Amino acid sequence: MSERLHRLTMRSFRGVPGTMEVDFGEGQSLAVYGDNGTGKSTIADALEWFFTGGIELLSHEGRQHAIRNLSPGGGEETWIELVTSGGLGGKVVYPDARAPDAFGVASRETFLLRGRTLADFINKTKTEKWKALAELLGLDAVELLRQDLQRARTDIKKQVKAAEERIEAAARAIGAADGKLSEDAVLQSLQQICRGLGVDVPDSLERVSDPTWIADVAGGGEGASAGKLEALSKAVSALGAIEVDLGPIREWNAVLGDSGLPRLALLEDADAILSTSPPVESCPLCAQPVDGKKLASQVRETLAGLLESSRERERVSEAARACLDALGAAGETRRGIHAMAKALRMKLPEVPSVPPFDGPIDESGLEAFVSEIDRWDRTVVAEVAKSAPAEGATRASQLGMLAALLEQVRAWRSAQRDLGRAKKAYALADRIYDAYQDRQKEQLERMLTSISARVAELYSSLHPGEDLGGITVEPWTAKGLELAVDFHGSRQRPPHGVLSESHLNSLAIALFLAMAQTFNEKLRFLVLDDVINSFDLEHRGQLAELLADKFDDWQLIVLTHDRQFFEQLTRRAPGWKRLEITSWSYDEGPRTSKSSSSGILGEASTRLAENDVNGAATKARRALEGLLQEVCEALGAELPFRRGARNDQREIGELFKGIRRGVKEHAKGMAGELEPLLKNLEADVQASLNVEAHASRGRAAASEIEAALGRIESLESMWSCPACGTRVWHKGTPDASRCKCGKSVFPPLPT
Repeated sequence: MSERLHRLTMRSFRGVPGTMEVDFGEGQSLAVYGDNGTGKSTIADALEWFFTGGIELLSHEGRQHAIRNLSPGGGEETWIELVTSGGLGGKVVYPDARAPDAFGVASRETFLLRGRTLADFINKTKTEKWKALAELLGLDAVELLRQDLQRARTDIKKQVKAAEERIEAAARAIGAADGKLSEDAVLQSLQQICRGLGVDVPDSLERVSDPTWIADVAGGGEGASAGKLEALSKAVSALGAIEVDLGPIREWNAVLGDSGLPRLALLEDADAILSTSPPVESCPLCAQPVDGKKLASQVRETLAGLLESSRERERVSEAARACLDALGAAGETRRGIHAMAKALRMKLPEVPSVPPFDGPIDESGLEAFVSEIDRWDRTVVAEVAKSAPAEGATRASQLGMLAALLEQVRAWRSAQRDLGRAKKAYALADRIYDAYQDRQKEQLERMLTSISARVAELYSSLHPGEDLGGITVEPWTAKGLELAVDFHGSRQRPPHGVLSESHLNSLAIALFLAMAQTFNEKLRFLVLDDVINSFDLEHRGQLAELLADKFDDWQLIVLTHDRQFFEQLTRRAPGWKRLEITSWSYDEGPRTSKSSSSGILGEASTRLAENDVNGAATKARRALEGLLQEVCEALGAELPFRRGARNDQREIGELFKGIRRGVKEHAKGMAGELEPLLKNLEADVQASLNVEAHASRGRAAASEIEAALGRIESLESMWSCPACGTRVWHKGTPDASRCKCGKSVFPPLPT
């Protein structure tokens, strides 16, 4: 079940010395207006701390103490209490003692976007983007499972290798010089020995494995020991000096000291940049003029050489590993001898271990290993010689030798069975790993395709009519992601070379909203804290429309210091709650007032009620200008040409002309009804509102301002639905549109 916010209470937190409560109603969206420094971001800080256990701005060393309010009135216990529609609410006291698993939902879902970190994801490296998206989508758990499967496959492969080594060791102990045996050859050899001793001749190796048969043939322990000693003597006599060529080791150490690998990654990125069309005309590093094609050719030539060096590194690595594997095999043979001697209660020194293959290899260490093996061999030969059987071994000792041989055969067959099982398990593990990896890739591509489509749709809503498309989030390398756009027929990845800061910020907002829509399951609210700093007025309106229309099924908490954006947003979404933070003081913290649904027009009425005629007139004129601008924009009204003047900077007289033209073009029947009201409002501007706003001669009476406010409210009501409160152009075009609920239409129907 997804959750929404109902009430937030802060105590002695950040800029709040006492207690501050924010009421979200029954999960309604909330628009918060306040100038910079009045404490509105404290709301976002509180939600970030509650759901993540920290505040990104305070994550650096020496800032954590700023979670508590530092004023004299802020000496109380610091805590946050949140009431939600589900089970995510509660109370958190500073210092936060919650365990990391308490933040599972917030680590998997996105809910907070700040203006200061707006383009963080876009500006991350491709590897950082992968890590961020993996954490957000829970891909870290998916990746950990893939690693577990890979580790299991590797462990089983080691079991295969260990079984093969056991088979080879047992085969050599039995008498195979090359470590290879067949069951027929082993059976024939045993049958020949048994015939020579005059004992029961086995007809199969299964018979040889029967403990009863072995007991009948082997007899007493003394003979068995003699046989084991003889087997040990043979194994020791087969030892030879270790010959090792340290050339591959020296090549490996030389390769590790080469700095070509970082250069390879750098030149791969340079090749990607220089492959774009048209060719570059200046050096990306020093900005000096260059021949783009020649530079690209030189980069590719150098890149080819580095790639060849990379392949040479792999060859040298294999040769070095083979050298160490040979030394390891020699050590394994001697460990087998050590085990045989231990069974005879013979004390031998431990077998030296070969150095690991995990970086530069110490040549002196390898030479020391060879010397220690040689010393170990001499010691073992001397010890075994002390226990060599006397001439003319008895039949009992021969039977003991047979028993020891049978033990080796049993070990050889057991290792073969283990090898068969291990190979079967490895084949299954390999198929599971490959299938999981393919499915993981398929699922990731599907997710990226889904989110890319949503990002493109949202971005187009913010920048309609611009020649920009094909916005995608693409895999780049095995563990990397990057954003790409189609810009006038050219594929740009990343898009920083063709998009302005404002466009990149729009892309960041679209990506944030798309991620929330696509992947959030538990959190059904989003917090946007001052995200429009780089937006012009037109694009602020586009964002307000996007949030009001396409996210009406989400709970949005939008904090802004821009009054016009605040008004645009709340006019488009009259069902939202409104909160104004009017000021901040050291002793009291943020001072708030719940803004009325009529916005700035309501503020004008409040000023008038407080006998602030000048303030009421100023607010009324601003409300009228904003309303006229909004109507002209919605009707697509044509305004007189003025070179270098933006539509949002038109004088109020031009706006009156524009609204008349727009109504005559789209709703002639409405023009006659509207004209008297417009004339009266023009008179109000000249006689009442301008007198107070511009300090002209004369002084308007409060009754005149009150009458003007009533006429402005009448004009506003003509464009608003009495049922749902949205504008009559909420859906459709200026020729035919309607409000959100569909009960009010434009042009209005004849009565």
